[in-house]
Amino acid sequence: MGYKKIKGKLEHQLVVEAFIQRKLKKDEVVHHISGNPKDNSIENLFLFPSQKAHKSFENKVRQHGNTNNIKKQIQNRWSNENTIL
Repeated sequence: MGYKKIKGKLEHQLVVEAFIQRKLKKDEVVHHISGNPKDNSIENLFLFPSQKAHKSFENKVRQHGNTNNIKKQIQNRWSNENTIL
């Protein structure tokens, strides 16, 4: 898929861990908003609390299409609140 590893850990996970200043919990999932696994900028990453929440989001995207509106909602929530979905 193109995920880059650094010292055995996925780069996008390391980026989020640095941003939130803690290690990821076992169930947390880091999502690439743009779908591009090579873009590991914090603006392109979103932290889901569980695989279940991530799958729910993916199902919503499949139903409604990968619209910019959905991406904007995610980016705004992440940027403005520093919270997870």
